[in-house]
Amino acid sequence: MKRTYVMPLLVLTLICVVVSVALAIMHSITEPIITEAAHERAQIAMLETLPDATGFEQISAYDFDGIPVSIREMYRTSNNVGYIFIAAVRGFGGDITVIAGVDNDGRIISSSTLSHSETRGIGNFIEEEWFIGQFIGLRNNFEDVDTIAGATITRDAFIHAIEDVLIAFEIVRG
Repeated sequence: MKRTYVMPLLVLTLICVVVSVALAIMHSITEPIITEAAHERAQIAMLETLPDATGFEQISAYDFDGIPVSIREMYRTSNNVGYIFIAAVRGFGGDITVIAGVDNDGRIISSSTLSHSETRGIGNFIEEEWFIGQFIGLRNNFEDVDTIAGATITRDAFIHAIEDVLIAFEIVRG
């Protein structure tokens, strides 16, 4: 009786080991490719956000006290035209990742949504130019930012990300 269970158990164990090894090999092959592609997409997004920049130097949040927890990455432009901040905030459907460029006077130059899980048709207005264009030139006072009825949480989350960007800018800029 025991013998009838041993062979299937050994076969299943062998299958699990082979599949695990195959997955580990695939992961080690694809991880650098995926990381490089993400880095290239980030560089393109940063250049679109601050087109006058010649390069970017990453700023460590550990060097400053009080950086909002939503700020994921910070960059200073090599030619001193401004700063780039990437923030992730909680929206209605999940995290919203925003990239924003700030000039040296603390005004939003450009912003865009890198990723989100908001409801299609209602919450995806945060990708559209009519919405994100409202922030250009602003330093504060986002009360007049338009939205779509039923998507207030999404709007407020995007505004919160921009507010955190400006707080981080003030801290980094000194």
